[in-house]
Amino acid sequence: MNTQYLEDVATAQTLRSASPSLDAQHVTGSDRAELAGISGSRSDWLDSYPKHLSQTWTLSPGQSLQVRPVRHDDGELEEAFVSALSRESRYQRMLSGGVKVTPEWIDSMTHIDYRRHMAFAVTTTTNGVEQFVGVGRYVVDALESSADVALVIADAWQGRGLGRRLLELLLEHAASAGMREAAGVVLTTNVAMLRLARSTGFTVSREPGDATVRRISRQLATVSAQQH
Repeated sequence: MNTQYLEDVATAQTLRSASPSLDAQHVTGSDRAELAGISGSRSDWLDSYPKHLSQTWTLSPGQSLQVRPVRHDDGELEEAFVSALSRESRYQRMLSGGVKVTPEWIDSMTHIDYRRHMAFAVTTTTNGVEQFVGVGRYVVDALESSADVALVIADAWQGRGLGRRLLELLLEHAASAGMREAAGVVLTTNVAMLRLARSTGFTVSREPGDATVRRISRQLATVSAQQH
């Protein structure tokens, strides 16, 4: 959604902590043992992994997808997801053609703190192999009142309503964390994303000095009120 967002995520990791309401639920001992046993994974992040936010989405044909917070050991899944995106999807929805998928970049996408930087992955599992089909995330601004949101859906999964559901999940979570606003920058040519933004209550305005993008913003108080 925000064409500069993904390039700035690593910098955003240094922002101050957000609302304490985002403190994560501890994983169980069996979860710890399972995740810590994954080759190359580190267990020092497990205490803050918010497993309780995981859920299942059922599509109209009856197919189920898992939605869960991104984990620190998701590097291979994130890399495969990004690499499989079409050139248009990279340009319109994510990379603007300018980000190199390096190990450091992958780390910045997966080594998140679940407070200042929150990300959800939509996944499918075939023959025991998990695959990302969508990723949505937000980073809290320096004043801790606004969430800078972005989302990407795999090409083969677009047009099934996943983008809307993922955006609504991000808005709900940001509101529950005390964020007052969600914002982003969308390429002017990304008509589908601008249409989605407007249909979910975002205001779309011109970005001063840059005719290639539009700024979107939405107050989150109403989201919080609707959910409680």
